[in-house]
Amino acid sequence: MSRVEGGGVMEGSFADRSRVAVREAAGLAGLSCEGVELLRVGDRAVFRLAEGRVIARVARPGGFGNAQREVKVARWLLSEGMPVVEPLAGQQPVDADGLAVSLWWTAEGDWTTPVELGRLLRRFHSLKPPGSLSLPGLDVLDQARGRAKRARGLSAAEHDVLLGAADRLDGELAGVEFELPRSVIHGDANIGNVLKQPDGRVVMFDLGGVCWGPPEWDLTATAVYRDLGWHSRDQYREFCEVYGFDVTRMSGWPVLKSLQELRMVCWLALKFQDGEEIAEEVRRRVDDLANPERSRDWRPY
Repeated sequence: MSRVEGGGVMEGSFADRSRVAVREAAGLAGLSCEGVELLRVGDRAVFRLAEGRVIARVARPGGFGNAQREVKVARWLLSEGMPVVEPLAGQQPVDADGLAVSLWWTAEGDWTTPVELGRLLRRFHSLKPPGSLSLPGLDVLDQARGRAKRARGLSAAEHDVLLGAADRLDGELAGVEFELPRSVIHGDANIGNVLKQPDGRVVMFDLGGVCWGPPEWDLTATAVYRDLGWHSRDQYREFCEVYGFDVTRMSGWPVLKSLQELRMVCWLALKFQDGEEIAEEVRRRVDDLANPERSRDWRPY
């Protein structure tokens, strides 16, 4: 089934304000403002426009610097021959109605496989960013805490579980000994952020989390997906073979696994009010985090 980057929709005041900003940015870029479609709202709002040819990403207030860095990262990666989404030419992002709006050519294709992601990450992690590109350090816990605090609909006890897990992992993460040299990393590397286009090209998107950090973090999601049954053991073995490293053999693997699970739960918690099915999944996941020894029966989203 063909996919376009984007997902479920959660309406709200930020979404409404973002739509106005996208129309302004589209007009400045000479694009049609008709048929602007909201795809999802999370850390930012994502829209499709120009008859599906363009994706607009709207950062939350105060996010202009991050949006600007994402465009710079994409243009650097493209100059290195990396297959990533391409921002439209010209000044990006645009300050529209006080919000940062970046415009990108649409990436559309089919689900890729772990082995294709492994090949892409091996090349990605070997790149040396130019000195003019200032990348932040990886900080998953701050992001998780921010998402947990913004999630609406959770009970006070459920918020406490998420924030308590973040506090516990903050101390445990400090003791993890990473084995690979620090490098540029994607920050959210999973097959949901990679598409295989009709010409066979594998394209990576969602570059807002690109940063400097341990490459082991980019390998963690695929390992967790295997443990959840979303990838087979053979798929994971092939992923490790093409990349050349198995993150689950690290002494700090249990900490990284718990951190990835927390990140996944906090991300989905932002969609708690999108429907009872998602709300029930979030409740199940939060309850599992409160009971670390319990087996996970999580549905992919």
